[in-house]
Amino acid sequence: MDFAYIFDFDGVLVYTMEAHFACYGQALAEVGVPIDRQVFFSHAGMTGREQLLYFASQAGVSIDVEQVYARTRELRAAFSGGTEAIPCNVALLKLLRSQGVPVAIASGSSRPSILPIMKEHGIEVDALVTSEDIARGKPFPDLFLAAAARLGAAPEQCIVIEDSDVGIEAARRAGMRSLRFQDVR
Repeated sequence: MDFAYIFDFDGVLVYTMEAHFACYGQALAEVGVPIDRQVFFSHAGMTGREQLLYFASQAGVSIDVEQVYARTRELRAAFSGGTEAIPCNVALLKLLRSQGVPVAIASGSSRPSILPIMKEHGIEVDALVTSEDIARGKPFPDLFLAAAARLGAAPEQCIVIEDSDVGIEAARRAGMRSLRFQDVR
């Protein structure tokens, strides 16, 4: 059986989570919603809007999700550039592609936030699925199933490389194998 590989983006291919946390933390603080770093990182893979709703509901605060999400995008401009690729995973992705293995990225982040970073680090894939392409983020399987469909691969032929709890759960729900990347730096 030939396999296709689906990579998460943030925290698997590129170190971006600290910048995301800073942006979301500030935007939520501005509307009186606290954010827990450990919970934020463990929920990586949910869409931005889902993250905002989660923390607001935990705090019992009603927010205008679109307004707060727009604010995170404004704040993200202050954190543009300065991302660092995760060498072992980028090398694996490039090796797989050079051998003709189908490779995708499936991320709860937005296409406008991912594309410039992909270009900066020379990351090319056969398919890209982002928050704009699905109705529900991780732990729902939608991102991974959409990536498999774009690669023309059956779910059981896919191996997901993930770093978050919700991402591993989404891979399981999609009927895919998964490899958990754990950064030890």
